[in-house]
Amino acid sequence: MLRLPLVGAIALFSLALSPRTLLAQSPNVLLIVADDVGVDSVACYGLGSSPPPTPNVDALAAGGVRFTNAQACPTCSPTRASILTGRHGFRTGIGVALGGGSSGLATSETLLPEILRPAGVRTGLIGKWHLGVDAGALTPTNEGFDVFTGALQGAIANYYAWPKVENGVTATSTTYATTDCVDEALAFVAGNPVGQPWFCMLSFHAGHTPLHAPPASLHTQNLAGVDPTTTPFPFYKAMVEAMDTEIGRLLAALPPSVRSNTNVVFVGDNGTAPLVVQPPFDPTRSKGTIYQGGVRVPLIWNGPAVAGAPGIESSLVHAVDLFATLAAVQGVTASTAVPPTTALDAVDARPLLSAIPQPVRTTSYSQAFNGTTAMSAPGDSEGIRDQRFELLRFVRPNGSVREEAYDLQNDPFELVDLLQQPLSGTASAALTSLRRELAKLRGYAFAGSIGSSCTGAGLTPILAVVPGSTPTVGATFTLRVTGLLPATVGTLSALGFSDAVWAGVPLPLDLGVIGAPGCSLWIAPDVIGNLTITASAALFPIALPNDPAIVGAELFAQAFPLQPGANSIDLLASNAIVGVVGP
Repeated sequence: MLRLPLVGAIALFSLALSPRTLLAQSPNVLLIVADDVGVDSVACYGLGSSPPPTPNVDALAAGGVRFTNAQACPTCSPTRASILTGRHGFRTGIGVALGGGSSGLATSETLLPEILRPAGVRTGLIGKWHLGVDAGALTPTNEGFDVFTGALQGAIANYYAWPKVENGVTATSTTYATTDCVDEALAFVAGNPVGQPWFCMLSFHAGHTPLHAPPASLHTQNLAGVDPTTTPFPFYKAMVEAMDTEIGRLLAALPPSVRSNTNVVFVGDNGTAPLVVQPPFDPTRSKGTIYQGGVRVPLIWNGPAVAGAPGIESSLVHAVDLFATLAAVQGVTASTAVPPTTALDAVDARPLLSAIPQPVRTTSYSQAFNGTTAMSAPGDSEGIRDQRFELLRFVRPNGSVREEAYDLQNDPFELVDLLQQPLSGTASAALTSLRRELAKLRGYAFAGSIGSSCTGAGLTPILAVVPGSTPTVGATFTLRVTGLLPATVGTLSALGFSDAVWAGVPLPLDLGVIGAPGCSLWIAPDVIGNLTITASAALFPIALPNDPAIVGAELFAQAFPLQPGANSIDLLASNAIVGVVGP
């Protein structure tokens, strides 16, 4: 008699865990992408001299997390590509805003909607695509979106009469483009099957040119007698305010049960355009450049993924991270959802939304290039930053590379190039670290010094790279130990593959505990050898295998001269050299 009730209970339990019920528990995602809207153009950031009114976006920030060190790419297409692929432009080949006839993203790229689909998420792109037209009007749906309605190109000539693609057919729409985006987003949500999670990328054209007067009901700017060709800023303010007004309409129209289960993410695709950027930002260092005015963007997250109290987050985050983070909140692990050979740059930034935020990045990278490979032609540029310092690189007309560096903590508007003055020890170490991280990311050959030497019995050993030698595949990377004395008995060499830990012990390790005060072990001494001393110096050759698979790998070297009387163990230590293997 107990068997049937038990079977019934199991059946009810199974029904409760049916796929449809599980889908209903998964949150939705509304990703709002603003066009040419930098941090100076969103009121809650408090950075522009006269920002447009953005009360609805400000309310999202007040109830969620506002990121103050979010970075994107300098122009539209690269940022959109990075969001949808989780990969930087040097991997996808998208380095600048695409022209009208460009084929855009390669079909081999795996896009966010493609990894969400197996998880039962319905996906839609509303508004601007700007990632190529390889399949004509069907391009976004061929790339994985279930629904696309909007414009394929980067800019529309008229917000009141523009080529709208719907169901693979292009026709002229006379609905104000910003309003149309919200109408279509509401239609997408309303048309979603009950209980099925959805992802909607709402990609506004505002505030991209052409500058114009939006419908009067959507803004409060006085545009009477003003011409946008001579006085552009009031029109830009009106366009951004109109977008904010329509965002408010969208959020207010969502049923409470849907809104409470929806993560709303607002992001700018790049900095504000030079024509309308506000002081203290510099028009020559705004959209289109890798300076902060071009790559620093508003990023706001509001919704159930925010586990802690509303707040302001200063940790580094990049638009590319949205790929992994948005996937994760909808139950998909991006790193396992893409093909095994696909290199991802995106990191899951959900720890920044927790009650006790934890940094997810130590560096953030961006680039701009006109060909298919970053830093291969004059005019190309790239930048990498940590929490405080920034290193920028530019290809000159003759093909050589020049660098600039800034202390963003003390010089947020990049007024003083650190490389034009003596570097502090802190800045020098930070720039070495940034060059090292850049080399690992891009596969550049790099060598730099880390740590310091110790002194004893008149000897201070210095380890340096032999001029002209680089750590490249199939070559011999040669170092030299200098500062040796005739009395130096010999020199031990150490080659390792970490400067973080050795045999479970964190590095650097103070050698004073074994009788060498002031000396440190900076690297893991995985391979020990003996160097031959000649004329108070010793060469330290490192033969690298001819294997392309080691490009981007790090190696570390340090020398230990045996000097009688230097200390109780007659052993000194040099600084260390870090090398990143290049092609």
